[in-house]
Amino acid sequence: LSLFGIGAVLTSEDGYCKITSLTPEAPASKSKKLKAGDRIVFVAQGTNPPVDVVDMKLNKVVEQIRGAKGTEVRLTIIPADAPDMSVRKEVALIRDEIKLEDQEAKAKLIEMPDAGRTLRVGYIDLPSFYADFDAKNPKERKSTTADVAKLVTKLKKEKMDGLILDLRRNGGGSLEEAINLTGLFIKEGTVVQVKDPDGGVTRDDDKDPSILYDGPLVVMTSRFSASASEILAGALQDYGRALIVGDVSTHGKGTVQSLVNLSPYLRPVEGVTNFNPGALKVTIRKFYRASGESTQLEGVKPDLVLPSINNEADVGEKALENPLPWDRVKPADFEKVNRVTPFLADLRKLSDGRVLHDKDFDYVREDILQYKKNKDEKTVSLNEAKRRKETEEAKARSEVRKKEIKSRHLPDPTVYEITLKLADKPGLPPRMVKTNTTASITGGHPSVVPNERATVTAKFRWPTNSILSASNTTFTAVDTNGPGFHFNTNDTTASTKAAKSNSDDEDADAEDAGPARDVNFEETKQILVDYIKLLLKKGALTTVSK
Repeated sequence: LSLFGIGAVLTSEDGYCKITSLTPEAPASKSKKLKAGDRIVFVAQGTNPPVDVVDMKLNKVVEQIRGAKGTEVRLTIIPADAPDMSVRKEVALIRDEIKLEDQEAKAKLIEMPDAGRTLRVGYIDLPSFYADFDAKNPKERKSTTADVAKLVTKLKKEKMDGLILDLRRNGGGSLEEAINLTGLFIKEGTVVQVKDPDGGVTRDDDKDPSILYDGPLVVMTSRFSASASEILAGALQDYGRALIVGDVSTHGKGTVQSLVNLSPYLRPVEGVTNFNPGALKVTIRKFYRASGESTQLEGVKPDLVLPSINNEADVGEKALENPLPWDRVKPADFEKVNRVTPFLADLRKLSDGRVLHDKDFDYVREDILQYKKNKDEKTVSLNEAKRRKETEEAKARSEVRKKEIKSRHLPDPTVYEITLKLADKPGLPPRMVKTNTTASITGGHPSVVPNERATVTAKFRWPTNSILSASNTTFTAVDTNGPGFHFNTNDTTASTKAAKSNSDDEDADAEDAGPARDVNFEETKQILVDYIKLLLKKGALTTVSK
């Protein structure tokens, strides 16, 4: 939940690296010398000469700007308010640690009216599996499991009737946290099996017999749920503990890599300072579920599949060159609770009926057809009149869709946002009030943007069913201390390939073109309500909130 850099969100526009926003309390923001709209033309490390970054790929500019804490980077910029492009200004910044609090687990409590009563649905958004391995005091160690446990405890106090765990944009992280988090929902047992190069298989178990939450549980996944996310989702599915809902499969990243630094094995080049030949990334292990099936290549297939452009996109381990094959090992001995299978046929029938007649899912199906058409087209017309006509037709479709959605006059749902800072406080915060573009919180709390754009210091988010652009625009995460996240509409070799990628100018229209609501989340809420009602009907659940 931290990185080292300057805290700036960058994009590429007409060959220039442009600042789109600054992270509060980060070096760039504190300097008061940079602002959104500034264009970076040179980057220099400390006292070294500046490097021209105009027309340089964005990820290469990122490599120039990020670096270790306490080091200096000098940016030569064209200020956003400069009268012409000849104006230059140099800004020196000291890189620092930037806390990513918005990457923490967070929760909501959503009230769902149903047949004269109100069901309370708990929702936890988990962007990654994080842990502070450097904490000196174990009791002060920041971890996913501790944070989620805190949020679940709060939701239970507020009498939630069921829980949704959202892993749709969770690319993985700490294996230990995935195991521990699974343990909050099951009794002790095998969570994941790991095979070494010599063929030996070890089992990683949850050894804590206690269960924090034993009620109705739905896990949302997508083609971008990878690695540790797949381990958790696969374990909860194997145990029959949770209903898995989402894209046709998860990412399929079921391997473990180790970085081998090449410095000890190569002689330094004479005259070259700071010799760094890099490293080799070697695959050393493979993951398997408690059932014995690998998460490699095939991923985790949900119990209920919802329509999504992700289902058609070249995303996941299958899109990579030379992926390791899927296989299986001997199943582990574990106790199934069988909470899902008895209700699955009814849940699928109810969901299919809604999806078939839901107007928003009609839009999703239209977008899928358009995506397939764009994908099959191998040429782009350079005729200006034709291109303008296509643009106008797209805008017209978008306007028709926006007007139809606006005409529904959908009531604002009752939603309470619960952060980790609020989890220890009694009662609920003021309810969130949504508008077309933002969700503001009454009572003087700051505004919250529900569908945030790609940000360097926080996350890449995109509407789950948004249209995949035919453009070749690239977004790259800046200031990360690792390899960063890279999105390219023509790049099918990265697990983080986005389902939406547009230039900065096109973002507003692109968002309007897709469904105004997160329709898969809306449907998942209804699925959970159905699940709760079926559990009540068959006596597997005794009470719900009034």
